[in-house]
Amino acid sequence: MTRIFIISLLAILTSSVYADSLGKQLKHCSKVTSNTDRLACYDKLSNSIERRAEQNFGQEYKQTVETPESIEARITEIQESTHNKKIVTLENGQIWKQNDTGRIFWKAGDLIIVERAMFGSFFMKPANGGKKMRVKRLK
Repeated sequence: MTRIFIISLLAILTSSVYADSLGKQLKHCSKVTSNTDRLACYDKLSNSIERRAEQNFGQEYKQTVETPESIEARITEIQESTHNKKIVTLENGQIWKQNDTGRIFWKAGDLIIVERAMFGSFFMKPANGGKKMRVKRLK
């Protein structure tokens, strides 16, 4: 009985995690009677929403779920584009381009925070504090 319930729960969640509203998904999890299965349902829902939100960060025109106010990630690569602007690749696969002028002294492995600014723009700054730069997401 438990095995059938878990299999059906996984089938329902995988097919509807992004199709149903968050409210419906939460309501579904709240109806699960077993504490362990209910917690597993909430955990799966939470992880999928957070992962999706991070993937969509900086691309609101494609938004399907709420996005966070900021993300934290490590730099994997910094390249220089035209006019000495930096292109920063993060460990989560996102690529951000410097939108303002100014020098930064970051390197691969540094932990950064990308946060929302006004009018749909974004700032990137070191997690331990320091100078921030205005960025635009490329990928």
